[in-house]
Amino acid sequence: MSFRRFVLVTHRWLGLGSSVVLAIVAGTGSLILWTLPDWLRRIVGPMHQSLGFEKIGFESEGRWIVIATSAVAAVLALGGLILWWKLKIIRVKTAAGWRRALFDVHHVLGFVGFLLMFTLAVSGIGMIVTVPDSGEFQRIIVNLHTTRGFPFWLKVIWAMGSAAFVVQGVSGVVMWWKPRTSTSNRRSRELEVSEIQLTSSAPRTSRNGS
Repeated sequence: MSFRRFVLVTHRWLGLGSSVVLAIVAGTGSLILWTLPDWLRRIVGPMHQSLGFEKIGFESEGRWIVIATSAVAAVLALGGLILWWKLKIIRVKTAAGWRRALFDVHHVLGFVGFLLMFTLAVSGIGMIVTVPDSGEFQRIIVNLHTTRGFPFWLKVIWAMGSAAFVVQGVSGVVMWWKPRTSTSNRRSRELEVSEIQLTSSAPRTSRNGS
């Protein structure tokens, strides 16, 4: 198995395994950046920090799940950049159908939002694992993740970066969940084969060796 093929497989299954939790954490993260009504913040805050597990007495377990998911998000961002590097897709082709357009959106967004999404994932881990009152380092981490002191336009960009995780998770699942009906099998197989060919450098040989 080539390195690129290994990255493709791990990227796919890590993404599928973490998609639901990542969507919850990222979706609530894009909301919590703003001033919310108290009743809504009491829901969104715990969901973002521990998936709401603190409500049932398992706050520590919930936080560790969020840490693990954030670490996976950082790996997914790096893996996505590696996969993008060979394809270098920079525009969305809508003429080839919605599935190809979704494929392009997933790759373009992963490239354009890489630095921001990676920063959000790593700073999210840092907020949880750093010791309280640890000084300037913790302040930088908290500000990076929460946009504390940021201007409004930068808060908008950060919220979009957080929401991008949701888009990536949903688009990744849809890309994997290929239709199995007879009318759509051909297009699904073509997309799968093209993805593997473009992201793998290993040569293919025929069965009879010719």
